[in-house]
Amino acid sequence: MLRTRLLVLLSLCLFSHFSFGQANDSLKLSIDQSFIQAQRGEKIKFQIGKTLDYGRIRLIKAPEGATLDPSGNFFWDIPNHYAKNNAIVEVHLYLEERLVDAQSIFIIITQPSSAPQITIKSNAVLQNGVYKINPASDFHLYASAYLPYSADSTGAVLDYYFNENPELKSLDNVVIKSQGHHLNIEWSPDALQIQQKYYRLTLIATDEYHNVTKEVLMFALSSNNHLPYFKFPVLDEYYVAENEALSIDLSADDMDHDSLLYELIIPSKIGNPRLSEKGLFTWKINGDEIRRLRSFFPMKVTVEVTEKGPENPNTISKTFLIRKSIRNEPPKILNLQNEQIREGITLNKKVFIQDGNDQFSELEIDIIGAPENMVWDFENNLLSIQWTPGFEVVGVEMQPKKFDMLLVVRDPHGYVDQKAFTITVEHRENTEVTYETYLDYRDDAVQLIELLSQINNEMEDRENKVQSLKKGLSVTSMFLAVYTASGNVFDDGSTASELVPFVGIMAAITTGINAFGFNDLPKFGSIREQTFILQQKLMYILALLNEYRIDGPNSPNLENKEFRDNLSTYEQWMVQDKLNFKSYYSKYKSLNYIKKKTQQQRKKAKAQGKKPEGLLFLDLTKI
Repeated sequence: MLRTRLLVLLSLCLFSHFSFGQANDSLKLSIDQSFIQAQRGEKIKFQIGKTLDYGRIRLIKAPEGATLDPSGNFFWDIPNHYAKNNAIVEVHLYLEERLVDAQSIFIIITQPSSAPQITIKSNAVLQNGVYKINPASDFHLYASAYLPYSADSTGAVLDYYFNENPELKSLDNVVIKSQGHHLNIEWSPDALQIQQKYYRLTLIATDEYHNVTKEVLMFALSSNNHLPYFKFPVLDEYYVAENEALSIDLSADDMDHDSLLYELIIPSKIGNPRLSEKGLFTWKINGDEIRRLRSFFPMKVTVEVTEKGPENPNTISKTFLIRKSIRNEPPKILNLQNEQIREGITLNKKVFIQDGNDQFSELEIDIIGAPENMVWDFENNLLSIQWTPGFEVVGVEMQPKKFDMLLVVRDPHGYVDQKAFTITVEHRENTEVTYETYLDYRDDAVQLIELLSQINNEMEDRENKVQSLKKGLSVTSMFLAVYTASGNVFDDGSTASELVPFVGIMAAITTGINAFGFNDLPKFGSIREQTFILQQKLMYILALLNEYRIDGPNSPNLENKEFRDNLSTYEQWMVQDKLNFKSYYSKYKSLNYIKKKTQQQRKKAKAQGKKPEGLLFLDLTKI
């Protein structure tokens, strides 16, 4: 009876020891996300839980203003002025006063894509985008940069330079006061400056996140008022035909950017001749109206253009004849000019072609030397030429490429007008392709980080459990060995003496388990170390790329050579990173307990009639 009681007592001791160790091992933190990306001004909320009901969660490390409520909800309103690009939240789980588990959450913080703004106040008159400065009085200008996403604009810096020269920071007779995000200018122009007349001031606002806003101001100094001028040549004669619209571009421009008033002087209003506010003369008459107007032909027409605004406005005029069409008038190309564009940017060129007695649809148009995919057609009595040069036009030399062409217009009667023009194409980076490459790399990196995090946590948890069990078996083996070794001190025939052989067998069993039952233990630490290093590397690269603030296919840094070179390097690294991940994953899958766990989950999924999924069933061909 005594022997039976001792055996039962020994079994209970062993059972309570293993049960206590396993209960502690199953208590740990439960966090859905270990990697979060957010913007300044954004509110972050996530749940921090635990696998069992007991234990206490403590927030050990967190950014200022972050809170953790009793239910395990983590809250943080990221300030707009938060200076760092990342934050780390560290959480500990305690059982009484003993640390049971610890986890960290990595937060990458981005800046909202909102550039600083510039406000301008001046005592000069702003007309058509030009500040007109009267040399008889002093000129004052105040400019200030502010941050639309913050009430505090001290983080903005306002810089400037004159006449498109970054080194030109001052002019004669100009007093400049520049401090932080403020700029004051007082200017008393002299005679030499009045002769030069035109000046430019470039304002550059930059915030602490390197967002840039540039604004160019134009100043015109003049004590004289210049005459306006017609934009296009006005012929001496035009021809009007029955039921055909006569359209003449009489638009004018003014060097002083004054607004212009057009007046048409014509001897008859039959057919409703019009001159628009922009200087386009149109007139269409039918056969009956031509007969009523026969005494007026050739009709003398005058157009007058007068400045609006100046005290002594200037006026220009042009008189031309309109004849009844009795002969063919050859077509005329009036405003064909050279163009300079960049790869990927659409050219939409309008050319005015004059033909007094033919419909535009009857004209034959050809562009000799036109590049592939260039198209042209008539729209609203204008020849529209459209072409979008591809990103392969310039070539690897990166030198601008010129396309010399000849526009030929032929009317139905065989009369021809032709003019040569050149389109120069400059290199431009294909930002859409770069943006797609950036998104692909970012998605791949985030996917690997999540998987590596799961493997690393699994290995850490398993290693802790095995170490605890191994320690328990060591203590038990030592106790049993001591008991066996002390057997000769017991009285012969006593219960303790008779238990010695049984205790010796149990000591041998526990020693054998402890020696040969944990062959996978060294692999746990190796896999955990390898996956952790690769995870940290990918998180660091994502943080570096985040510094460029790429938020769309038109982000300025997509053309940044440094960014493109770094992205290309990271892409090449990603090939090896994926191979390394597959190697680590194969080692992870080869562990004995993982094999057993895989079989259990496969059986469970089969019983539920669904396909097994999760970390244990990754398709490595899709990574």
